[in-house]
Amino acid sequence: MDITNLPMFGMLKERLNWISQRQQVVAQNIANADTPEYRARDIKEFDFQRTLREHAPRKSSPNTTTLRVTHPMHIAGAGQSQVDAAASAMKKPYETAPDGNSVVLEEQMVKLNETAIQHSMMVGLYRKHLSMIKAVVRGR
Repeated sequence: MDITNLPMFGMLKERLNWISQRQQVVAQNIANADTPEYRARDIKEFDFQRTLREHAPRKSSPNTTTLRVTHPMHIAGAGQSQVDAAASAMKKPYETAPDGNSVVLEEQMVKLNETAIQHSMMVGLYRKHLSMIKAVVRGR
């Protein structure tokens, strides 16, 4: 059995792929910090809610259960959310060099640090889930 077929590992793999792509884009921005007319780029934010919906069991599945709200203070289940996430607008750079370059090294370093922290967290989650599976297989 391939562990990437498990929903949790599939989601972790997708997130790690996104982190890898973002690190490449940020590295390109830093490498072109002195290139005239270069515009800083970023990739679209990882949509965790969309990923959860894609990995959720289908309603046509016989083992699917749905949540029922029995009190107004309960949280609505999947598909019942009344609040849609607002799309984030593209941020315009607040600082552009006289040669037209919009790379702000401080911003890029912050993004690079965020990406490193996210990568560390995803690898930690991956290791933790792998150790849980190993513990189950060993019977502990």
